[in-house]
Amino acid sequence: MARISSETIEAVNSAGILDLAYALGNNPKRIGKQYQIPCPNPGHSARVSDNTYIEPNKNLFKCFACEASGSSAFNYYFWNECGRAYDKNNKEDKKTFPKVIEAIAGLLGIPIVYDDGSTVQTKRKPYVRPQTKELEPLNDDICDKVYRAFLSLCPIRKEHAIEWMEKRKYSKEDIIALGFRSIPSGEELMPILHKLILKEYPLARVPGFVQRLIPESVGRQYPKELVEPDKEGRGYWVWTISAGKGGYFIPVRDRQGRIVRMRIRRDVGNPKYIWFSSTDNTTTEKEKYQIRRNGAASGAPLHIAPPVSQVKIWEVGNDLSEVYNVKVIIGTEGEHKAQLAANILKSTIVGIPGVGNFAPLLPLLKDWGTKKFILAYDMDTLKREDDSVKSQKKQQLLFDKVAQLATEVKNLGIDCYLWTWDIKDGKGLDDLLQNGKLPMEINFKTKARKLVNLKELHFVS
Repeated sequence: MARISSETIEAVNSAGILDLAYALGNNPKRIGKQYQIPCPNPGHSARVSDNTYIEPNKNLFKCFACEASGSSAFNYYFWNECGRAYDKNNKEDKKTFPKVIEAIAGLLGIPIVYDDGSTVQTKRKPYVRPQTKELEPLNDDICDKVYRAFLSLCPIRKEHAIEWMEKRKYSKEDIIALGFRSIPSGEELMPILHKLILKEYPLARVPGFVQRLIPESVGRQYPKELVEPDKEGRGYWVWTISAGKGGYFIPVRDRQGRIVRMRIRRDVGNPKYIWFSSTDNTTTEKEKYQIRRNGAASGAPLHIAPPVSQVKIWEVGNDLSEVYNVKVIIGTEGEHKAQLAANILKSTIVGIPGVGNFAPLLPLLKDWGTKKFILAYDMDTLKREDDSVKSQKKQQLLFDKVAQLATEVKNLGIDCYLWTWDIKDGKGLDDLLQNGKLPMEINFKTKARKLVNLKELHFVS
């Protein structure tokens, strides 16, 4: 019997996990730059079914409750059908291997080539992406007001204050100016939401806030302002937040200094950083007490970080370009990294939410009339995991996205540079700078390299 060719196996393994999830009817929901899905393990309980994420830019999936994970379409399909990871040493799994390859190829329309030269032309299985009810978030001015009011009522826990001051090197005044706050416990949350509603702050369609359906007996225990009887008699709708337990909020600011979204740094679990985001699943959720309504997705916006000294005097509503230097802009990943680097370099740093999510950056640089753009991603972002073909392709994909960003920036007439450094000196730009080191600067146009000179950083020709 002819065997499936290595080319076909590689094509299947390189296929998009997100495409396969749609083809299998797993109903992915976008949460920031990732997609949230029910766990592909069929034995996984519904109670934690929303803990699984697909990262399309890196072609990864992982459930942070039962540890189902993988970086190929094969792994995803095997989990989905068998409820466990593939074991190459298991005889039954070896027998199943070609059937799984053929099944995925059939779903995604990948031709199956065998080592005897024969080919089976497959036809991609048609599927319709579920029409989930996507609610448009309220405008940025309203979100800013709601977030500021909410944060003013949230606690600051001792362990978070210690982290901010000792590890992140913020002062007490910095913490207040930047608006860091701890996630309130369930007992703390209800009074906070009650106060917001009494003061008539709108919560519907502000990302992170959502109503969930609860039994009538439970609903009677809440203040009347927080609950609303379900018209179908299924119980009560009560306001809450989508934040999980343990962690803190990081406000995400736009070019006008408005807090337009928030990130969450979790105390435990992965991913460590998630968006404060919510959804309306009334059209797709079948489990009654898993239904959510009036939530809105956060998306994955840029984070604008001038030095904290500027944040303290930045009047909300004023474009940063009117009050601070934006001729030289540095782009990196992560809100903490951006802010800490901005403080040290006395520069404007833009936090880009993922290697491939740079589209909103381009019109910003054009509007600001930026002359020089520097890309300073974490050194482990482009690092190859091993020497496998799959790892090489993943690395190449990331390199291609960086090159695409550089090309797009250069097409705007902006000089583009890349900062690199030895990962031993720090994973991120903030680590490097706090360790008293400076990066090497590479000119994308001339390929010239030189050690960064901070005195020349803001010089533009």
